[in-house]
Amino acid sequence: MFRSFSLGLALACATTGVAFAAPSPRDTAKALIAEVAKTPAAKGPARDALAEADRALVRADRARLAGDQKHGAALEALALEWAQAAKELERAAAAEERAALLEKQLGEASAKLEQAHTLVEQTNARRNRAEAQLREVEAAKALPKPTEAEPAKPPKGARKRPAAEKGGSE
Repeated sequence: MFRSFSLGLALACATTGVAFAAPSPRDTAKALIAEVAKTPAAKGPARDALAEADRALVRADRARLAGDQKHGAALEALALEWAQAAKELERAAAAEERAALLEKQLGEASAKLEQAHTLVEQTNARRNRAEAQLREVEAAKALPKPTEAEPAKPPKGARKRPAAEKGGSE
């Protein structure tokens, strides 16, 4: 029973053939051409590759109409290669665009980082000046202030004046 089922399945697959077969190079090339043609790269870097792929498909059609199946298949494979090249060029263009955007963002981030670094340095300098001023104020508070009731004492090295200079009798 199992053997007859597998034989029937094999016959069904063989008769349909297309269900499990890979798509032809022509169909794959046409699909890639249509996909890349929708992107902005179709007007830029992939333009020439798309044109070559289309040209190869036209040549394949002409070869097949002329009865040259071998060269028709080769030209369809060539069209597929050109379509794949166009797809790769489209991917490369997209990657370059992303890289340019990231480079721009990196430049902006670097500028912001430098600005933040400058602000931190300025803040540290202000803090250091404020700490120095605070130390000066605290040092001034620690010194005893002369009161008005007490006369200021002359410094220890001051000379005493003789009595004659004080306005005494001569």
